[in-house]
Amino acid sequence: MTTVYDVPADHLIRKVAEELKSRQEIKPPVWAAFAKTGAHKEMPPEDPDWWFIRAAAVLRRVYVDGPLGVERMRSFYGGKKNRGSKPNAFRKGSGSILRKALQQLEAAGLIVHDLKIGRKVSPAGMAFLDRVAKEVSSNPPAPVPKRAKPVVEEPKKAEGKKSEGKKGKAAEKTEDAKGEKKPAAKKSEGKKPEKAAEPKAEGKKPEAK
Repeated sequence: MTTVYDVPADHLIRKVAEELKSRQEIKPPVWAAFAKTGAHKEMPPEDPDWWFIRAAAVLRRVYVDGPLGVERMRSFYGGKKNRGSKPNAFRKGSGSILRKALQQLEAAGLIVHDLKIGRKVSPAGMAFLDRVAKEVSSNPPAPVPKRAKPVVEEPKKAEGKKSEGKKGKAAEKTEDAKGEKKPAAKKSEGKKPEKAAEPKAEGKKPEAK
């Protein structure tokens, strides 16, 4: 039987998030549009469906590591905080987000809250996750497309000057071509003068003194 442990976590979480959108109990609160997920983050999440993805991740975490509480789950969703010139320091994730997500999953009947040991997955939640895991193993979701970085175009001021210079040179060449033709150099001028043939000496030998 296929279970949560047999499929990749990212594939399972994406599929579970899609299933949670159809449940009335799972709804992002009003402040979810501008809230950070922890003190270590600088900006809120950019994905508009991040609340359903976080709820799906929390449900899987309770399935795998439960029973557990909010304070322990804050360590799972924490990260390093940039402190400028100081060394980075670990900060836990937002407890309010995790507590609200756990309450919604509990209202949906997927999690059971035990006051002594914490929250654990319910039989209905376990069956739900195993069913989704079986679907993921047979039909894995398509990979998430990467975001293309915007291409910044450089100013074309230098190119305009170069093109003007090229145009000016081309215009000068055309003007030279339209003007008078230069007189062709004579062929005889370019040749070297031939040496005068010296008279051959007669066959008489020089007289010995």
